[in-house]
Amino acid sequence: MTRKGTDFWRIVTQIILPVLAVASLLVALNIWAYQHLGRLDLTSAKVYSIGPESRHVAAQVNHPITITWFYDLRNKSMVDALDLLKQYRAANPLIEVYGVDPSLHPAVARQFGVQFAGSAVIQTAERSITIHGGTETDFTNGLIRVLSQVTQSICFTQGHLEANPFSLKDLDDDEDHGHDENLVARIELHERHGMAMAREALETLGYAVRSVLPAQGGNSYDDCDLVIVAGPRQAFRADDAEALKAYLLEGGSAMLLLEPDTDHGLLPVLDSFGIRHQPQQVSDLGQHYQSDPTTPAVSDYTRHAITRNVPVSVFPSVSSFVPGDDGLHEAVVVTPLVISSQKAHLADAPANLDRRTLMLLAARRLGDQPMATGGPRATLLLAGDADFATNHYYPLLGNSALFLNSVNYMLQQHSLIDIQPRHYQTQGVRLTNRQMQLSFFLSSVLLPLAALCVGLFLWWRRR
Repeated sequence: MTRKGTDFWRIVTQIILPVLAVASLLVALNIWAYQHLGRLDLTSAKVYSIGPESRHVAAQVNHPITITWFYDLRNKSMVDALDLLKQYRAANPLIEVYGVDPSLHPAVARQFGVQFAGSAVIQTAERSITIHGGTETDFTNGLIRVLSQVTQSICFTQGHLEANPFSLKDLDDDEDHGHDENLVARIELHERHGMAMAREALETLGYAVRSVLPAQGGNSYDDCDLVIVAGPRQAFRADDAEALKAYLLEGGSAMLLLEPDTDHGLLPVLDSFGIRHQPQQVSDLGQHYQSDPTTPAVSDYTRHAITRNVPVSVFPSVSSFVPGDDGLHEAVVVTPLVISSQKAHLADAPANLDRRTLMLLAARRLGDQPMATGGPRATLLLAGDADFATNHYYPLLGNSALFLNSVNYMLQQHSLIDIQPRHYQTQGVRLTNRQMQLSFFLSSVLLPLAALCVGLFLWWRRR
């Protein structure tokens, strides 16, 4: 063999073959990682991954569900949405996912009644629904809707300047995407004081939501399984309050979200349960949101199904409740749900620091029989604030979970507790005053002090 041939094979064996071996190993590792490790979503909003709430909803599926996603192969956001749907399938094998381009398969699109890309049809053996949009929010809420068997009706009172559950909203993009609509970056812009976000979540769970006008008289609460009075700023007339009281004492359920320093006219309802509303605003010096003591932040709840797994909730401008002057009737049982810290006080008594009950659940046995005897009952949930459930504060921390858990418990839909419909929102860091103080101490005191100590130690060692 010539010297030139020898050099060639030396190059092959010493350079080319090792390079090919390493490249083959890297390709094999990449294939293995793709099949077994999935993919890593490094976006700040995690727009390419389903969150724990969606995984929880997917885990609730106990019978086969088929999701057919109609998408445009040329649209990257729609292709990404199909990849998102495949994560639901990975979370639960009972979920089958198919992608169809309606321009390539028009017969399939006509079969499902779909005309344009960007829609999904979710089917079970009994039900079929069509959703429009390709975000995790759309898919998760669609699964909740198709799984829900709820047929109950929730009535929001109107006519007393309450928060409007049918407030307006606009859709916008989180960032500029040029001419390509990015389906995974959509956010909703709501009226600040409305309750459309809460109402949409209730409808996603399967509830029928409508408004009632007690001032019209008659049987305003007929066919209402739950009545919600959301922050009336004008007092109920005496006959309206008596009508609500009568509805409750016939075995009804109601949620009264009462604002501080407001004449709501519902004292007869509270008196029937032996509860007194303290209308003064509560300030919590020990635990509050950011730097505002008038917005208590609560994380230590009474153990109850309503507060199970609820993170920190905040109550801007909140009032409190105490037992009535005559105490509680033996037919009434009260369970405090949300309690402030020990450093809370009323606006007119800043020196009187104590725990304040911000939200409670009261049940009254019909016929005034002792609660221990069981039987039908009237159920009343009282909150000293309505703003926590309005559009501005609803997506904040644990407020949405607290509101929805309360509704589900009042309507005895215990299987829906902890299932939270998702909503579009911008990302941000929300801190209580204690978290802000801890963050300041760690970043501005502890870390610089540690660096100084390390510097002094190294200087001393080199002397």
